[in-house]
Amino acid sequence: MQENKLFEALLDVIPFAAYAVDVDTYEVVYANRLMSENMYAPRDKNCWKKIFGQEEVCSWCTVEELKKREAVYKSEKLVNNFFDEVTDSWLQIYDELVRWPDGRTVKYSITVDITEQKEIQAAMITTHTKLAMQSQKLKEANEKLEFMAKKDFLTAVNNRGNFFNLGEEIFAKILKEDEFIFVAMFDLDKFKLLNDTYSHKVGDLALQAFTKAVEKHLWEEDIFGRLGGEEFALISQASCSDDIVQKLQKIREETEKIIINHNNQEISFTVSIGLVQKNENETLDMTLEKADKELYSAKDTGRNKVNFRIASC
Repeated sequence: MQENKLFEALLDVIPFAAYAVDVDTYEVVYANRLMSENMYAPRDKNCWKKIFGQEEVCSWCTVEELKKREAVYKSEKLVNNFFDEVTDSWLQIYDELVRWPDGRTVKYSITVDITEQKEIQAAMITTHTKLAMQSQKLKEANEKLEFMAKKDFLTAVNNRGNFFNLGEEIFAKILKEDEFIFVAMFDLDKFKLLNDTYSHKVGDLALQAFTKAVEKHLWEEDIFGRLGGEEFALISQASCSDDIVQKLQKIREETEKIIINHNNQEISFTVSIGLVQKNENETLDMTLEKADKELYSAKDTGRNKVNFRIASC
């Protein structure tokens, strides 16, 4: 038929492999020049053998799906990507049902090799994955550096520098009328003896256990840090000194209960605490110096106590 030849001539010039399959018999009705040059079994009739070199209906076949879409949705076009194991390549197929010039309904398909596109996509994904991993590692490294710059390496509480930075910000704040700043100094009792008797490892364990005990009682805006050795400090805001004293007493009592097991020995220790209230126009250094005096008064009068000279509220 002249109509068939004209139709096929037009399909022959497109730069992609194209073919048509009878939807009832799966017979290859037509294959354009580009498809014919790459056929696996030119003399075979069935599309799965002739076109794709398969032994049975292709797993990606869309004939039945196209029939359903035509009947239900009135939409006869499908676009699918699949991996052709025979050629080790990725193909993208544009399928649609059409009426062939001889009257048969066929699945008309245009096949595009997208292997190179897939490889580029895979390379981009790999590159982006590597960049994401490097970015994550860089972020983690920066976070670690930031942590090391602000936190004490042993106890993970604020180090001396960060404690003073945060403390000076609090001291510069304008407080509410009924709010006051309190500063406490802590010192583990007979810490040198603890180190000398049991080892520095036990001393480190004592410092870590103590900070965990303190952290249980901290309020959200409290600033707690290690100033050096066994010496710690706390800046807290409250409207009533009794609340602060009660909190420090709980810390002292909990510290008493800490037990460190070492070489079949149970080791305990205590803490002495000095507490003061910030006066108007005092700097952090000035208030810490007052708290330090209260601390040493606590140690001189028996240790394991909270020493303060603050009016009750």
